[in-house]
Amino acid sequence: MSEGKPMTDLAYPTSTDAKPPRRALPANIVRTLQFFLKLLPGVALLLFWQYSSGRLIKEIYVSKPTAVAQRLYELFASGEIYPHLWTTGQELVLGYVLGVAGGVVGGYTLGRSPRLARIFEPYVMAFYGVPKIALAPLFIIWFGIGMGSKVALASIMVFFLVFYNVFAGVRSVDRELVNLTLVMGANQRQLTYHVFLPAAAPFVMLGMRLAIPYSVIGVIVGEFTSSAQGLGLFIHEASSTYDPAGVFAGIVILLAFVTVANFLAGRLERRLLRWRSLSGTGPVDI
Repeated sequence: MSEGKPMTDLAYPTSTDAKPPRRALPANIVRTLQFFLKLLPGVALLLFWQYSSGRLIKEIYVSKPTAVAQRLYELFASGEIYPHLWTTGQELVLGYVLGVAGGVVGGYTLGRSPRLARIFEPYVMAFYGVPKIALAPLFIIWFGIGMGSKVALASIMVFFLVFYNVFAGVRSVDRELVNLTLVMGANQRQLTYHVFLPAAAPFVMLGMRLAIPYSVIGVIVGEFTSSAQGLGLFIHEASSTYDPAGVFAGIVILLAFVTVANFLAGRLERRLLRWRSLSGTGPVDI
C-alpha cells in the first residue's frame, strides 16, 4: 500500500462502480404475463388436437376444435340447448345447496359431540363406502325420472365431501382455547360463532370447492341413467348418434359450469377468509 493513499479507496469501490438495482416489472404487466402463461398449455393442446384430428386419429372419434366451436354456435343460435341448460342448472344448484347444508350441519353436530361421533361415524363411513353411482337406479325408483332423482344423487355426493371436511375442521379446534373461552363466560352460541365457525371456515370452504365437480358428476350420471331433459341426456343422445362434436360441445358447457362455480366459490372464500391467510395446508379429499 503506497504512503498517503487512504485505505477507503482500496477497500471499497466507488459509487460509480456499483450496478444499478434491477427494476421490477409493473404489476399489470406481471398479471398479463401470468394470464398468458396459464393459457399456453390449453392453446397448445387445442392446436395439437386440431392438427392430429384426421391425421393421427380418425375425426369420427375426436372431432375438431373448429367443429366443436361451430356446433356450440349452432346450439345457442337455434336455442336447442337452452332447455337442457335450464334443467341441468336447476338440478346442480339444488343438489349442491342441499348437500352443502346437510354436510355443514352434520359435520358440525358430530364434530361438537364426541359421543354422537362414536355412535354415528361408523354408519356414515359405511354409507360413504357405497358407490354413489349405484344409487342412481334406486333414486329413480323413489323420486322418478324427473328432477328429484338428480338432485338427490348430487346432494348425496356433495354431502360426504363437505361433511368430512367440516367434521375435521371442528375437531381440530384447540381444546385449551375452548376452555379458556368458557372460563371467560362465553355461552354455547358465542362459542359457536366466535371459536368453532371461524376455525372450521377454511375447511368448510375447501369442502365446498371440492364438491363442485362432484355435484356435476351426480347430476350428469342421473341424466345418463334416465331423464327427459338435461345436458346429460343431450350428451348421451349425441354419443348414440355418433356426433363427437355434439359430445364435446356438451362437455365444454359442463366445463364452463364448473369453471364459473369454482370462480364464484373462490371469490366467496377470499371474502369470508380475508382476515386469515391460508397456509396452503388443510384437509384433504377423503
